[in-house]
Amino acid sequence: MMGQFDDNVESKKKSNTEKKLAALKAKRDSHKGEWITYEDAQEYRDRAEKLPYNGFQDIGERRALRIELQERFGLSQTEAINIINGFNMRDIVQVYDNLKHLKLPKDEGAEIIYVKEDAGDTVIEKLESDYD
Repeated sequence: MMGQFDDNVESKKKSNTEKKLAALKAKRDSHKGEWITYEDAQEYRDRAEKLPYNGFQDIGERRALRIELQERFGLSQTEAINIINGFNMRDIVQVYDNLKHLKLPKDEGAEIIYVKEDAGDTVIEKLESDYD
């Protein structure tokens, strides 16, 4: 009896994973722009630091930089503002890297397990932090 229950749970997990991968693939296919890397994010952050201080307001040259970042990489306004201000840069890049490579993160403590669509393999990686 227990074996049938385990098979049913595994079947549901596989079905959910397939649905999530399909949604992720659709989102990847609709992505507009280049894929952002940490170096790109750092470049925009460096450019923003050279601008005159305005209390992180989204005006003038800072706004133009944010719009350029959004259009070039297909980011949301909040993501672009956070990159320009130097917040959550690695996390934002990681989200787009997961999207590009169709990785589904599953939290397993300190490690992140990714399920890859093409090979069906499980890859264990530890995400880097901005605070390392």
